Amino acid sequence: MFRFGEFELDLGRYELRRGGEPVKSEPRVLEVLHYLIERRERVVSKEELLDSIWRDVHVSESALTTTIRDVRRALNDSSGEPRWIRTVYGRGFRFVGEVAALADETPAPAPPAPPKDTRKSIAVLPFADLSPDRDQQHFCDGIAEELINTLTRIRELRVVSRAAAFDSRSDDDVRALGEKLGAGHVLRGSVRKADDRLRISVHLVDVASGHHVWSEKYDRQVGDIFALQEEIAENTTRALLGVLSDRNRDAIKSRPVRLDAYEFHLKGRTYLAQRTRKGLDAALGMFEIALEFDRDYAPAYGGLADALTALYELDPDPQLIGRADAVSKRGVELAPQLAESHICRGHVLATQRRYRDAAAEFGIALSIAPGSAEAQAELERVERLANV
Repeated sequence: MFRFGEFELDLGRYELRRGGEPVKSEPRVLEVLHYLIERRERVVSKEELLDSIWRDVHVSESALTTTIRDVRRALNDSSGEPRWIRTVYGRGFRFVGEVAALADETPAPAPPAPPKDTRKSIAVLPFADLSPDRDQQHFCDGIAEELINTLTRIRELRVVSRAAAFDSRSDDDVRALGEKLGAGHVLRGSVRKADDRLRISVHLVDVASGHHVWSEKYDRQVGDIFALQEEIAENTTRALLGVLSDRNRDAIKSRPVRLDAYEFHLKGRTYLAQRTRKGLDAALGMFEIALEFDRDYAPAYGGLADALTALYELDPDPQLIGRADAVSKRGVELAPQLAESHICRGHVLATQRRYRDAAAEFGIALSIAPGSAEAQAELERVERLANV
């Protein structure tokens, strides 16, 4: 058991107490706090926390950001003037309070083993940029992210989340990648974009054997990108499942949009992934430009909501979360058939602590995209919070 200030952390009882009175906290909050206290002599990176606390569940970095915010709320702490948890920008977090006493710590009980998932599993890695000026990584990442979103709609597949997959490199050892990501197959590729021409190579690799299950090269015009993404998804699904049912063919139909709106949206997602103040401000600009090209482009509303929510977590200005609420709602209105719209809406609602409403949105997302690891993990998280 750890004692610091007026608090006691007792993982034997899964309890945080203040002045002897229990503080309502979900188990994940207590686990993150415990992990930081035990390693208080150093900065703990975001990647280490995600790998250690979420272990076999691949979630986006926003799940960690939300949990850190909940830890601070439980401790009545502030990110601006931290008493207990300090953010070291670009590196991670550190517990900076003095632990006054340490006694009778009881090891936390091991969580029950999750039921075995028998679906085929796949990780889509970020595609390599082979363009002449090496300035198209946002486009490469966008292709891979769209394939992730598309493949999650196939009920027979389990798809590793973008956050987990994009933390890997295409040149990593495929067997090590499979073990790290919990995936039986890896899809990786490269993109060469020059003027209005695209050359894309894709390879589907069996992790256990290291053999290529399927590979293909495509030479197309940039304007064909939406049909090309659909074709890659179809071929990947057929290679994994042996057949492409009518239902799955309908599920992965592409939804063409204005190419300029699409490109600025992809740039916004790239900046959003940086999770820095500068990156988030740039992401806002990119999503707003995308919406200038197409006012009805739902993914750009979702991206805008995610960026505003992330900014709110850095600076809790009510106007930020209020605007995020409005634009996420608009995204769902425009594209209720997209799981991504409901996931973005769920993030906003969870940040507002409207956990039951958030659970409903993540549940809808999971019904649309049964293979979405992010929707599954977020649903489980907010359901726990709703019951605390």
